[in-house]
Amino acid sequence: MTEPIDVVVPNVGEFNTRNPAVSLGPAVTDVVTRLAGHLGDYAAYWSSRPRVLVLPAGHDPHWYADVHRLLDEPAPPVVSPAPVSGMVARDLLGDGAALARLRALLTGHDEVRLVTWGATPEVFLLAATLRGWGLAVRLDGVPERDYWVSRYLDSKLSCLDLAREVPGVRVPPGLLVVDNTELRGAVEHLLTRHERVIVRSPYGVGGDGSVVLHHDARGIGALWTAVERDPFLRTFPLLVQQFVAHRPGVGCPAVDLRVDDDGVREIVPTAMAVDVSRVRGVHVGTASVPPAEAERMTRIGRGIGVAAHARGFRGWMCVDFVLADDGAYHVTEINARRSGAMAAIAMLHRWGSADQVVFSHDGVTLGARGPLSYLDDVRPVLARLWADGVRIYPTSVRGLDFRQPVLSLMAPGADVAQAQRVVEDAARELTAAVGGGGRARRPIAAAVPSAG
Repeated sequence: MTEPIDVVVPNVGEFNTRNPAVSLGPAVTDVVTRLAGHLGDYAAYWSSRPRVLVLPAGHDPHWYADVHRLLDEPAPPVVSPAPVSGMVARDLLGDGAALARLRALLTGHDEVRLVTWGATPEVFLLAATLRGWGLAVRLDGVPERDYWVSRYLDSKLSCLDLAREVPGVRVPPGLLVVDNTELRGAVEHLLTRHERVIVRSPYGVGGDGSVVLHHDARGIGALWTAVERDPFLRTFPLLVQQFVAHRPGVGCPAVDLRVDDDGVREIVPTAMAVDVSRVRGVHVGTASVPPAEAERMTRIGRGIGVAAHARGFRGWMCVDFVLADDGAYHVTEINARRSGAMAAIAMLHRWGSADQVVFSHDGVTLGARGPLSYLDDVRPVLARLWADGVRIYPTSVRGLDFRQPVLSLMAPGADVAQAQRVVEDAARELTAAVGGGGRARRPIAAAVPSAG
């Protein structure tokens, strides 16, 4: 038997558009696919085993070489299908030349593990294709017969079920509505009881799919404006819930879980750093929150993971919490997929250190007009930092092509303050270096939102 090999497929776009009940329209779909390319490059960090990466077309070769030099690992081969739909797995299945290259790269191997963002029909079609080549295929997510549970858990409605059966799981109080008449009535009713309410779609992408309404004259008007703008809010049912604010000092807490046939195998606490309404990044690792909170988050997360395992779920999932002023944890959503913290989690695995914290920011803004060049504008600054011994890792640089350029950076630290300081110091140096630059050498793409 030859050594197993990973085929890493960041099928972010397919996952974020897999719900047939939500009609996103071309404009939102375009933003989703751009976001998918930005997050797709994180897959360069996901596996340390022998592997082939299937990346969306257009990854920066200089960035790719730097990443693997920093990892002290040989750069694995890349297959990039012709970009037809913007969905990397879907485009791979439709590109005979890309499939032929992938097959050639897998020659000599008997077993393949498909490493993906999450379960989609394209993953199962790709697995069938690989089996047709005579390969044994393992999925690092749900098998096709249990695809339903990935869809089910990814819906925010699943949190309501879990709150009824898993000890310690609470959800904000609210109502479930099925049309605009019920929506208006539920919002008006709950705004008589709470200063703020949140209307939420069971599904959402990159911040879309929810709106917070205030107890004032603009409440209902703001609702209909949001419904007109956001296609997720035009698909019922919707949740109308009390808006529970985060208690200061912990950030926005979450846990990433890995579930396999034997149960919950790993739980990684994380905490989103937020400055007023601006996301500044995510702290990843056991030390990312105070020990008592890490224990509580882990306990609740384990209960959800056990329930998910019993339903047939396998793979990575993320559970988001609100820690309220009264000290109670409320579960706000489950993402039945890898999260944006996955690159940092993979680095903690490489280092074998449970005490370190990694700070990761997927939307570092540079204050210049795009497009920018990684090689000419960004790399010289990072090279100076690397020469000074600074451990800073670029996780994605596709956002340099956006009208308002962004890139993704992460860094380890002994504690949350140190890790965040490394990333923010690097961001300041980069912003100072590019100034008002940004040479319009290539077509300018629209900006995409940050993807927590």
